[in-house]
Amino acid sequence: MRRAWGGLTRRQIFTLAVLFAGDVALLLAGWTIVRGAAPAGAATPISPAICQAAGAQLLASHNLAGTARLDADGGLRLELSGRDTYGQILPRATEIAWDVFPLALALPESGCGPYPALRVDVPDSSGQPGGRLLVEVNWVDLRAWAKGELDDGELSLRLRIEPYIHPEPVRP
Repeated sequence: MRRAWGGLTRRQIFTLAVLFAGDVALLLAGWTIVRGAAPAGAATPISPAICQAAGAQLLASHNLAGTARLDADGGLRLELSGRDTYGQILPRATEIAWDVFPLALALPESGCGPYPALRVDVPDSSGQPGGRLLVEVNWVDLRAWAKGELDDGELSLRLRIEPYIHPEPVRP
């Protein structure tokens, strides 16, 4: 070993020692980052309950009475009662689904979503007791529409609208 170091000057040996110490420090720092806890500024996951409350609050802030929940497939469902927050019946509640689309896009700004799909559940204006419409849109299509990559007509072709009968009224 002495022979291997014998041809090096003191300055070269010192430089190699400093480089070796630097390599060890970098390896330890990398290992700590990979194995350690998330850095202080990293985003933490938000619970579904908080996101559901944020969705309902978003509706209420736009004078819409309804609830928000996550479906089994992870999609966001906004159930509108067909009334405003003062209890007044909304005219053409089915058109409110279109008004909800841009509202839902604000949820990822608060750390919720994006979701695979948005489902807006509104009263069916046909007048059938318990009649409801489930308007579903793919989140990617919804974002493309918001960016102007899809117009209203193109988005409407991609909507899935399913009528159904709900046994009891949806309450906010």
